[in-house]
Amino acid sequence: DRAYWIGQLVLPLVVVGFIGFGLNRVVTLPTGTDYLGHLASGMLALLVGSGAVGGGVTLIEDRQSGFLRPLLVAPVSRASLVLGKLLARIVASLVLVGVLVAILAVLTPLGMPHPAAVLVAVIGITAFFMALGVLLATRLRSLESFRLLSALVTVPLYFLSGIFYPIETLPPLTRWLATLNPLTYGVDLLRFGVVGVHEIPPLQAAIVLLAVAALGSAAAVAVFDRDGADAG
Repeated sequence: DRAYWIGQLVLPLVVVGFIGFGLNRVVTLPTGTDYLGHLASGMLALLVGSGAVGGGVTLIEDRQSGFLRPLLVAPVSRASLVLGKLLARIVASLVLVGVLVAILAVLTPLGMPHPAAVLVAVIGITAFFMALGVLLATRLRSLESFRLLSALVTVPLYFLSGIFYPIETLPPLTRWLATLNPLTYGVDLLRFGVVGVHEIPPLQAAIVLLAVAALGSAAAVAVFDRDGADAG
């Protein structure tokens, strides 16, 4: 889908161009980076998450087109269907992040000082949001319902993750909620990977993110395996 991928590339450039440059000289961050680097790295995490949760859209489209039913009765495990979608999305997310970092590096402090952190962050964020998308899509029947409910779930996660502002600057209650948000750890780890700054120890962020992603993926596989017949 060329229009989709063009949008994925253009959106962060527009946000960084209009908001990042507009606030860069008036916002001072305690993390040690400028607002351009903070916002640009956060947008990478947002795009990875939104693209991954959209994996549930393909599940609904497969159901509506009749393509899902032959897969469910084929001699393959239903878990492999979910894991196949997950692996494909991880590859797509890594390519997207690599291309955007190369482009944004011209305009912002983004680079690749810690590529291992980028790899872990992209895998963890993708797996968590893909699992969320599959869990929603397995229970829903229409694209309209999926888009509405996924937005209701994911938008608060975005705002409580440090994408747009450091969690250190949030009020105590909101900061506590941010620590319960798995995306907070993914955003911070990805920012460490492409900018070199962090609010959470990178090892701690990686452990929490991967643990939640693994649990979410296991839950998505279990629910799809149990309710796959109804989904088809």
